[in-house]
Amino acid sequence: MRPETHNGILSMRSRTADSLVLPFVLSHTGLMIVLGFGGSGLADSGVQLSLATFTVLGSLWTLMAFDAVLADVAAGAKDLDDEVAGSHMGANYQKAPWGFLRVFNAVVVTLIVVAELMAIY
Repeated sequence: MRPETHNGILSMRSRTADSLVLPFVLSHTGLMIVLGFGGSGLADSGVQLSLATFTVLGSLWTLMAFDAVLADVAAGAKDLDDEVAGSHMGANYQKAPWGFLRVFNAVVVTLIVVAELMAIY
């Protein structure tokens, strides 16, 4: 793969990851604020279902998108040209534990969702 194509794809995927993290953090922070200060309105089963649905589906959607980013970046590590692959940074990029990072990402998101669902119900 030509270096400019490779760099363009990785840059695009990096921007995708950046655009996923902030909304995920802000939405779950907002949910925690609602749960902490929501009062009696949270006793309504409709409100609980709405919050639970948002928590599960929003997190699942974000998890799938971020996992795809990690998979693409891991594949990009295998497509480095010789000059970059031979550099110290390229060596770090190639030996990164991409599989572990994908699993860890899923575990962290799952734990966040479980904690939020426990707080809702």
